[in-house]
Amino acid sequence: MVYVAGTFCRNISCVFRFSHNIFQLIHCLWNFSTDFIKDILIQDYQQGKADFSQASFAAMDEWLYMSDRTKESCGYFLREHFLNHVNYAPENVRLWDGTVSDTQKECRDVEEFIKTRSVNGTLDYLVLGAGMNGHLALNEPGTSFDSRAHVTVLDPVTQKVGQKYFSSEASLSGGITLGIDNFRQARRTVLMVNGAAKAEILSKILNATAPDEQIPATALLTFENASLYCDREAIKIS
Repeated sequence: MVYVAGTFCRNISCVFRFSHNIFQLIHCLWNFSTDFIKDILIQDYQQGKADFSQASFAAMDEWLYMSDRTKESCGYFLREHFLNHVNYAPENVRLWDGTVSDTQKECRDVEEFIKTRSVNGTLDYLVLGAGMNGHLALNEPGTSFDSRAHVTVLDPVTQKVGQKYFSSEASLSGGITLGIDNFRQARRTVLMVNGAAKAEILSKILNATAPDEQIPATALLTFENASLYCDREAIKIS
């Protein structure tokens, strides 16, 4: 089902409206597909409409050899542009550290955080953006839909498009990410596809008749509770 993207903000804000009574594990990455969400959530917090004190946050991925201490990394952006503006508890946040030598342990530790912080051992609310090549987080085309947290080699499209997040050219060759099977277990999944540049990949996603590992976003066809939100530009509605 496809929705106008603006509707999504009202829905996710409701997740936190009474979060002093519930425990939510939110899994997200702020990028150009989902960037507007943080502004709405910060505004709702400032107006007393949202409470993040009991919420836990797990980032979905990070560039290899970067962490939230690396300026312009995924974790840095999440912390600087969202977490530092709401009432989160530091112990309730798990960002990736792509600088560690033992990346397999890092993968296990992130999965363990999710398992212990959630009522059902899975993500309560998952927010994803589809890449230009249809990737989900850093699950690149060709990634098995049974994948768990892993280190990945970046697709050339991701290496090129990823430069837009940096003020100067960055070396992007790999990433560390939760896998598609982690995503499949989420209680609620939302996929965001925004902008005219995503029109081609959105068309491929919507026209897919079966899951295709060359288009990772089609994995949502196997999810039990997933929605796709897009804007008029992406779906070419005048």
